Amino acid sequence: MSTTCVINDPLSNRLTSSQNFIINSTLVNPYYTFFYNNTPEMSRARTSNEIWWARILDRVDECLHNYPKLPKKLLPESSLPLKIGSNITIKNYNQFLDNHGSSGYKFQFELNSDNKTGNVYIIGMTLTAVHENIIVCLQAFFMAPNGGVVDDPPIQVSGALSHYNPDGSGVQIVPDVAIYPDIAFVPRPASSTVIPPPPSAVDGNPHAQIICEVAVDQSVGHLKQKCLTWMREQYVRAVVGIKILKSREGIHDPATGYVYRTKTAKLYRQGMETQRWDFGNIKKHSKDPINDPAPCNAPNLARFQINIPVGEVFWDPPFPRPPNYAPLVPPVVTAQNFTIDLYCIQQVALRAKN
Repeated sequence: MSTTCVINDPLSNRLTSSQNFIINSTLVNPYYTFFYNNTPEMSRARTSNEIWWARILDRVDECLHNYPKLPKKLLPESSLPLKIGSNITIKNYNQFLDNHGSSGYKFQFELNSDNKTGNVYIIGMTLTAVHENIIVCLQAFFMAPNGGVVDDPPIQVSGALSHYNPDGSGVQIVPDVAIYPDIAFVPRPASSTVIPPPPSAVDGNPHAQIICEVAVDQSVGHLKQKCLTWMREQYVRAVVGIKILKSREGIHDPATGYVYRTKTAKLYRQGMETQRWDFGNIKKHSKDPINDPAPCNAPNLARFQINIPVGEVFWDPPFPRPPNYAPLVPPVVTAQNFTIDLYCIQQVALRAKN
């Protein structure tokens, strides 16, 4: 039995991880393009012939393996969730995620009953001004306790850092923001003396201890499911979920000109009740923002601040865990809590939308 692969278009859109790195570099800085391979001493520009053959090989690989298929055009919000793959193996999905994790989409893998394959959906988009600006704002809040330390700070804050699903399936999942300790304070799990060893991110670094998920066009249901998935891992000490709902069309704040938009947030913490906030410039169920004004209307309002103890990032207990265990926070850390000012998030989202 033989397999026939017909290549209609050699300029395939699917790139290998090394090529994806090149494309991302070009997008970030179009004046510089680097060729990368696994030989550390080599770094040179690719020839057009090399590019052509790399794309040919990618197209062959695509024919021989069942990968999800990205849409050719930008999706409207009304088309989500969109199914882009059926009966995809976990290995092929993880490879797809490595190659396309920065493509501007949020993906969800729904495992089939065989526990080996699943269906893949696009459930949201990340390359929007609202989503990206909120991510930048959240990262700043979590970097603040580093006290201005930039080189190897004790608290590491990252964007889309791949982890394995806590359900043990081996499926990779990616957060919007990941907060984790530097290895100077919590060792990589492979070097840990704790038995059994703690979980790690896919790259081998300590598992994120705090996660943020931001949903703009992603549904409330998908956001909640993702947050609860993270909370299945005990090393994830807190998850912040933020939902930006659709603008109220046709009405604007007379003072600022901003559209009215509901925004909600949830804080999940291990062993604690879920906390909730309604922090938009219009209340969630209000129809009259003038006579029923939203209370989140200024910065530094205590009732619209999310506080998470900084020590949660350094949670690395021995086994068995002592009942009085408390994480050791490095002296350089300048605050007791991470504080997210939801009014700031509200304003960032409104400015981006305008």
